[in-house]
Amino acid sequence: MRVFLDLMWFFKAEKKAYLLGIMMLLFIAFLELIPLRVIGMVVDEIGMGTLTFQKMLKWMIILILAGGGMYVLRYFWRIMIFGSSVKLAKLLRKRLYDHFTKMSPNFYQKRRTGDLMALATNDIQAIQQTAGAGVLTLVDSLATGGFVIIAMASTISWKLTLICLIPMPFMAILTGWYGRMLHKLFHKAQEAFSALNDKSQESISGIKVIKTFGQEKEDIEDFRKQSEGVVNKNISVAKVDALFDPTISLIVGVSFFLAIAFGSRFVIHGEMTIGNLVAFTTYLGLLIWPMLGFGHLFNIVERGRASLDRVNRLLGERIEIKDQTEASGSIPAGEIEFRVKEFSFPGEQEPQLKNLLFTLPKGATLGIVGRTGAGKTSILKLLIREFEGYKGEIKIGGKALQAYKIDQLREAIGYVPQDHFLFINWNLCCDVRVKCKTCFDLFSGHATHFYHYGDL
Repeated sequence: MRVFLDLMWFFKAEKKAYLLGIMMLLFIAFLELIPLRVIGMVVDEIGMGTLTFQKMLKWMIILILAGGGMYVLRYFWRIMIFGSSVKLAKLLRKRLYDHFTKMSPNFYQKRRTGDLMALATNDIQAIQQTAGAGVLTLVDSLATGGFVIIAMASTISWKLTLICLIPMPFMAILTGWYGRMLHKLFHKAQEAFSALNDKSQESISGIKVIKTFGQEKEDIEDFRKQSEGVVNKNISVAKVDALFDPTISLIVGVSFFLAIAFGSRFVIHGEMTIGNLVAFTTYLGLLIWPMLGFGHLFNIVERGRASLDRVNRLLGERIEIKDQTEASGSIPAGEIEFRVKEFSFPGEQEPQLKNLLFTLPKGATLGIVGRTGAGKTSILKLLIREFEGYKGEIKIGGKALQAYKIDQLREAIGYVPQDHFLFINWNLCCDVRVKCKTCFDLFSGHATHFYHYGDL
C-alpha cells in the first residue's frame, strides 16, 4: 500500500473531497447492515407468530429509507472520489508535459517516443485508477468488513464470529504473496507496452520508407512478435490475478462451513435463535465483497505503484539546460562572438566542433557551408542552447549566452531545422470547417510533420 503514501501530497491537496467521499462510503456501509438485521428480526417474528401488518409496514419504510439513502450517497461519493482522481491525472500529465518541454535533445536521444507516450497515457491512467477505484475499494472493503464483523459480534454472537474469522490470517498471507508477484510482473508488462507503443510510432512515421524498400512483411512480423510479448506478459499478470478469487472463495467457504456447523450447535443449545443464525450467515455473505475487494485492490494498487514508479523516475531526470539564478530577462541583441575550442555531443568521443572562432557584427550576414556532418547544425544548436558542455564561450552583445534566460534567448533567434514542423490552426485559417481539406492539401506537401491545432 506504499503507493497511497506516495500520493499523500495529492490526498492532502484534495482532502475536502476525499474526506466527504470517505464519510459517505462509511455511512453507506452502515446502511447496508440494516436490511440484513431486518431479515433476521422478521424471520424470528414469523417463527413466533407475532408479525403484524403494522410491524411489516414499519420494516418496509425502514428498508425504503435505507435504500434511498444509499442511492443518493453512492451518486455523490463518485463525484468526490472519482472526480478527484481525474484531477490527479490532469495534474500529472501537465507535470510530464512541462518536464518534456524543459529537457534537452540529449534526453530525447536516450528516450523512445513511444515510451514517453505510454507514460503520458497508460501509466497515468493506472495511477488515476489507484486514486479513484483504489481508494474506493480500500475504504469500502475495510468499512463494510469492519461494520459487518462488529455487527455479528455485538448483536448476534461474538463466539461464532471469532470461530468464523479463524481462516482469515491465511488469506492475508496468501494475498500478500500474490501482491508482491503482481508488482514485479506489472513492471514488465508496462515496459512491454511501452516498447510496442514505440514500435507503432516508428512504423507509422516511417511507413513511406518501409513501403519504398518493400519491408512490409518484415515490419509486420516484428510487430507481431512484440505484440505477442505484450500479450504473454499480461497473461502472466492475469494468471497471478486469477489466484485471488479462488483463494478468497475457498476461505469464505471454510468460514461458511464453520458458521453452519457451530451455529447449528448454538441453536440446538438455545444460545442463538434461527433468525439470528439466518442473519449471521447473511452477514457472512456480505463479507464476501470486502474479501474479493482486497483481491481487486492488490491488482489496482500494484499496477498503479509500478506506473507511479515509472512516472516519478522520469520526472526525477535532471534538467541539463536551465536558467541561471541571475539570468537577464531582456532579449539579447548585438554582436555575436563564437569562441568554441572543442565540443562533443553527449556520449561521443570524437569532437564535433574544434577551434571554431568567428565574430558576426550586428546586421551582418554569415554563410556557413560544409559537407553533411561537418557541424553546421551543431553551431546553431549551441547558439540556441540546445546543448552545452563545450570548451570556450559564446556571447551576444558582450554577454555570455548563460546570462540570458532561455525563453528570451530563443525569442531573438529564428531557426528553420532540416525536419519541418508545420503548425496550422484551422479555426484561424478557415471560415468554414469544410475548407480544412483544402488547407491540408495545400500545406501538407511542404512539411515533413503536419500538426492539427484546434485552437491556440
